[in-house]
Amino acid sequence: MRWRHGFSLIELVILLAVLGVVLALSAGILNPDRQAVNQAAQSLAAQVTRARLEAIRQNAFAGLVFFTTGNGGYLVFVDRNGNRTYDTNEAIQTITFGQGDWGRVKLAQVSGGTSLVFDTRGIPTGFIQIETILSNRQGTYSKTVQISPQGRAAIQ
Repeated sequence: MRWRHGFSLIELVILLAVLGVVLALSAGILNPDRQAVNQAAQSLAAQVTRARLEAIRQNAFAGLVFFTTGNGGYLVFVDRNGNRTYDTNEAIQTITFGQGDWGRVKLAQVSGGTSLVFDTRGIPTGFIQIETILSNRQGTYSKTVQISPQGRAAIQ
C-alpha cells in the first residue's frame, strides 16, 4: 500500500480559492472604520440610558448635549443649578469624535434637537425625537441612533 505525502495541485488550488472567498467576505466585516462607527453608536445609546439613570439617582435634571463643531461629539451632564440646561462644569463625560478612541468617527448629522434633558423621574422634558447619524470620516459607512420622545435609544 502506498501512502501519499502532501497535496496535489488541484487540492492546493481549491484550498486557495476557498480561502480567497472567505477573506473577501470577511474584509467588510473586519473593517476598522465600520467597527469604530458601530461601537460609537452603541456607546451613544448607552449614554442616553446613563443620563436617564443619573437623573433618577441624583434627583436632578440630567441629559446629553450634541455639538457639531469639528467632527462633533456629545456630553453627558447633571444639571446642578436646576435651570434644565447644560452650564459650564456640569459635564460628567465628554465624547469628542475624530480623536482618541473615536478617531475614525464623526457626527455627521443631528436632527430634531441638539439636547435631551431628563427630569428627576427619568422622563424627557422635551418629548422630541432626536436622530443622530454617526459615520466614518470618509462618509462611506454610517449608523443612525434614534432617540424616541420617551428617551429610548435605538440603533439602525
